[in-house]
Amino acid sequence: MESLEPINYHYEKLYGQGENAADIVLAMVPPDTRVLELGAGPGSITRRLRAERGSRVTAVELESSFLPYLAPHCERVIQANLNETAWVAEVGTERFDLLLAADVLEHLNRPQDLLRACESLLAPEGSVVVSLPHIGHAVIHACLMDEDFEYRDAGLLDSTHIRFFGMKNMQALVEGAGFKVVDAGFVSRAPEDTEYADRWRRAPEDLRTAVLRNPHAMVYQCVLRAVRVTTPGEALDLMSMAGHAPRVTPLMHVNRLFKRMLPVGLYRLCRRAYAAVMKT
Repeated sequence: MESLEPINYHYEKLYGQGENAADIVLAMVPPDTRVLELGAGPGSITRRLRAERGSRVTAVELESSFLPYLAPHCERVIQANLNETAWVAEVGTERFDLLLAADVLEHLNRPQDLLRACESLLAPEGSVVVSLPHIGHAVIHACLMDEDFEYRDAGLLDSTHIRFFGMKNMQALVEGAGFKVVDAGFVSRAPEDTEYADRWRRAPEDLRTAVLRNPHAMVYQCVLRAVRVTTPGEALDLMSMAGHAPRVTPLMHVNRLFKRMLPVGLYRLCRRAYAAVMKT
């Protein structure tokens, strides 16, 4: 077992990094609840659920090397492939207050089928919390204009992503599984603070101007909370929610400078080192 978790599975908040999707996820989890966490990875968010929210977690994860990291923070760990649904029967009669899929559904062949299958595992008043990357971010338009849809190890175009979601697609994903959105939070990132900042700098001014007219152009990740469609109350329309301006910290300004000055390989190495030593 390696001593360090894979960097693209970290959810700890790093000093100076700005907004963090995990913080929004945790704010949507009521205290002292039973949580079924799908695709829990090495437990980066699992440990925060237990420590900060007092959650009693059952985790579902396929990768064997992650299980030792997960086990200390869970009541139970089920090793299973989320592209299949046979594992649902293994849960037995237990029902959960909350189903969590944090940056998971974009990796699956049929994510809506998974949400449908898990509906039976929720308690009567249970809810679903999902975080998803937003493919409509402004910087992706710059990549397309550059004719280079470049996959990377992490981020909006993570090489393991096989599903991509705009706001309307996220809404349809949830509603098609029998749920309705009742709460939403956004992580905003200026194009200069994304992994494709260089593409944005090279994009024509008229393209950048047009793209930024989209009220969701700065939305990098979305966190949604949904309940069964039969639950009383109005559904939230994601398209009616405008994204907010990104919060840019002093350290993020330094990061922008490093992106300009350093060769790509050296910059990525520095980012990994920073993430390893600057956890808060």
